[in-house]
Amino acid sequence: MALLKLETFSSTLPASVPVPTVIILAICILPTIIYLKLINFTSKNSPKPQGCRKLGLDQTNSNLKDEYAKKYVKGGPSSDQWRVKSLWIYPLKSCKGVELHQADVIPTGLEYDRIFSLAQLRPTSATGQVTSATTSSEDGNIAKWAFLTQRNMPLMTLIKTEIWIPDPTSLTYTPDLKDVQSGGVLIVKFPNPDSSSNMTIFERWKSLLLGQEITFSIPLNPTEEFIRRNQYPIERMRIWKESPMAINMSQHVPEQLRRFLGVKNELGLFRVGSGEEREVFRCAPRKEHLGYQPLVGFADAYPIHIQNLATVRDLGQRIEQELPHLSVLRFRPNIIITGPKPYEEDHWTLIRIGNQVYHLACRTARCLLPNVNPDTAAKHPVQPDRAMRSFRCIDEGAGPKLACLGMQVVPGFQ
Repeated sequence: MALLKLETFSSTLPASVPVPTVIILAICILPTIIYLKLINFTSKNSPKPQGCRKLGLDQTNSNLKDEYAKKYVKGGPSSDQWRVKSLWIYPLKSCKGVELHQADVIPTGLEYDRIFSLAQLRPTSATGQVTSATTSSEDGNIAKWAFLTQRNMPLMTLIKTEIWIPDPTSLTYTPDLKDVQSGGVLIVKFPNPDSSSNMTIFERWKSLLLGQEITFSIPLNPTEEFIRRNQYPIERMRIWKESPMAINMSQHVPEQLRRFLGVKNELGLFRVGSGEEREVFRCAPRKEHLGYQPLVGFADAYPIHIQNLATVRDLGQRIEQELPHLSVLRFRPNIIITGPKPYEEDHWTLIRIGNQVYHLACRTARCLLPNVNPDTAAKHPVQPDRAMRSFRCIDEGAGPKLACLGMQVVPGFQ
């Protein structure tokens, strides 16, 4: 299996302006002491995975910190100036992404992208049996579970994820560590839905100063033996019209997550099962031409999504009075590029990144998900969907009422 490392480059932010020391000492000495105590308390109760290292960039080093700069509005005059600006994976489908400095590309897309998904148990009939009318897939297989999406649950964008992978150079690394044997760890964080009225004074200070979050972890890449030992069920999970077998890892999910999302039925969490990747046809190149049939894990349709930053900047300028600062992250791309003129990507069929070729299968048809602010989960009533529909219904395959923005991509190698 070929791996291609995509890399991006970033610079550091300027130092922030210091707060006057006198004011801190005179007014904030007690909260500061409590803050330091809480930092110590939190670190003890949220230990780092042993023998692992964390993937990704923090906000300070983000390659998108200047995404609203004017230089990205028009693109460059030459393809020599085209660059991969930012790389993103979304380990837990529809939840907050992780920005990477470099990424390995595998047949299903960027490694670790959309390999987990939240799901809910579907309603049953009066006899307690799964209602096949609502859960059977095209191939006739029945799934009790159906995936969740930010399209109708905007709060999912507030669920943060971290990827930790085994690191033999770590001082804590040994092969027999649980976090190493599980192939790494997915850490999930989300706001505590419980009322502060039940909190102790200490808990309220913690919530005020640090932000109240609930954290849990999931084995990242468990082996078959690890799956058997932990008794993870292998069940079908419905995703659109398909129902692949997946690893049910719901035993790790706290009850508070169901309440946070407002899910009425039982909440579950699934990982893509080994050998259960879904084949992609539609507009994708065929096996006879590519050498393999394109695959996805829990992605909607295609392995990789590319977005041209100049295109998003142009759209943002059209609606800046209604929706200032339209972030490219509203469109949940994997690869963000700079250099091409706005919408130039509409007509691409092949691109080369590094030494590898990628097939651009089709344009990305857009639903209402970009109306959701990825930082706050607030959903704008009309934008950018209305603006896109006014001039971006350009693809016959998508239909006359669906706007398109971005491109769906298939790796040209296996």
